[in-house]
Amino acid sequence: MSIAITEQPDYAAYSIEELEDVLENIDKQAFPERYQAAKHELASRRATQPPVNDTDSTHQDEHFTRPKWSELHPITRISNVTFLLLIGAMFVSAFTDFIVINGWLDNSNWAIVLLTFAYSAFYYLAIFIDKRHAQFVTKDLRGKMTLFGMPLLAFFLSFSFVDTALPYTLHLASDKQKIERKFAYEKGSGSKHCRHPLLLKESGPLSDGRLCLRESEHKRLPNKGWAYVKGHESGFGFDIEGYRFR
Repeated sequence: MSIAITEQPDYAAYSIEELEDVLENIDKQAFPERYQAAKHELASRRATQPPVNDTDSTHQDEHFTRPKWSELHPITRISNVTFLLLIGAMFVSAFTDFIVINGWLDNSNWAIVLLTFAYSAFYYLAIFIDKRHAQFVTKDLRGKMTLFGMPLLAFFLSFSFVDTALPYTLHLASDKQKIERKFAYEKGSGSKHCRHPLLLKESGPLSDGRLCLRESEHKRLPNKGWAYVKGHESGFGFDIEGYRFR
């Protein structure tokens, strides 16, 4: 007579991969004790494993998360604040009826170039010094494209800042007088922020300006004529407050 001897496998000597393979292929009904022993050993083994992958994932996520303001290098903060000011200048240009003096515009090109160069220098210096910021900026294709396109973008944004926002800010802080000026006008093509404009032509110290009218008012005016514009004038420009036509 032969006796079948079935030995209990030493699951403690199995690797995690081997234990997982056992649990996938073992017959639970025929070998319930072996199944429970392998399951218990796998659970114990996983509990004692160091969370290497989780730690690596955490460090990787930290590289791609936007750093807090307090974590940024001072150069990076200067770069970011300057960029926000340049963006804000676009809104000043779009939503204010301010006419700059010709003398300012005649001498603004050097300031635009200087501002573009200064911001680009701070931007690239921040990328070079602030590694955490650099990793966040270059985490995707769009961010990498800004490394090449930022000077060009800064150049276009500098126009609004130097030619409109800066003289308008100086105008608000300076002495002003309330006057009425006579402008020759002609109807212009509309834009997103001014759908029914009148282009104001000035031959004096002021540059050309623009009036945004209501559609009904714009339609009833001739294509060319004269406008009498009221506002406050300073050494930096003329801020429009009202107008009338004859």
